[in-house]
Amino acid sequence: MRVQGELTEAAVDNRDDRWSAGTITVGTHRIVVPPRLLIELPGAALTLQELFVLAPERCRKDGATGLLALDACRVGRDGSQTKPPWSPRDDTTPRSTLEPEPNGAPPATIAHVTAVGGEGSDSIATKIVLTRDDRSVFGAVTFVSEEQGYLRIGGAFGADQGGRAGPHQRPRRAAERPKRRRVRQRRQLQSDARFRADVVHYSVRFEEGHAACVPGALGDVCAAASRPVRGITDAALLLPIRLGDHVIAQGAFEVVDGVRIFSAHTLVDHTSPLATGR
Repeated sequence: MRVQGELTEAAVDNRDDRWSAGTITVGTHRIVVPPRLLIELPGAALTLQELFVLAPERCRKDGATGLLALDACRVGRDGSQTKPPWSPRDDTTPRSTLEPEPNGAPPATIAHVTAVGGEGSDSIATKIVLTRDDRSVFGAVTFVSEEQGYLRIGGAFGADQGGRAGPHQRPRRAAERPKRRRVRQRRQLQSDARFRADVVHYSVRFEEGHAACVPGALGDVCAAASRPVRGITDAALLLPIRLGDHVIAQGAFEVVDGVRIFSAHTLVDHTSPLATGR
């Protein structure tokens, strides 16, 4: 049996035991999470207990995962957001019909569950995959912030305005980027380290397979001089994303410190990093 929908509840039997069993609820369907089951996220595999232990500090204080849309640590108890308010009226980011009604609500956590049972009793999960309101954005890179490790897509070329922004780059490996708006580095703008780029399988990469990164944020690990590639190069070398590259990213829109960004866990750069005329 397969169940897919918004994660609405989560509970762990023993918060001191990494491998503890527990339950989750997807929509209205309650599902048992057996001991030692690893829950898959875009760039990590965590136990149910680790979803609580590795939650942002403000959520741990409430004993919450921070994955539910109505968790108090994500939305104020009075219904207002805990971070500075974002208003579409004050946001001048260019938009298209692909995003007709932007809002500042926290993105939903979507669960994809494979389970057995369910007839007259709770289903038992055999596989759980969690994503954050997966959307796709695409366009040309119009600005790269080397200082903060994010890029803009579809804005004013060479200027830090318009478009969308937001990779999440962690030391020594991948970054993440989205479309029209700031696509910022998760390490600085996003305290939730559970949703991150896959640094083992390079979820931020070039279409030709090379691992991609935002120059500056990772120092010499992501040097601008690494492009264009000439001849044979180390497959583990990170190649910088540059102005004018065309990218497609997956992730979710989030409001961070009053700024609405696209938080990407996967990005593919469709511009060749190879030298021409070889």
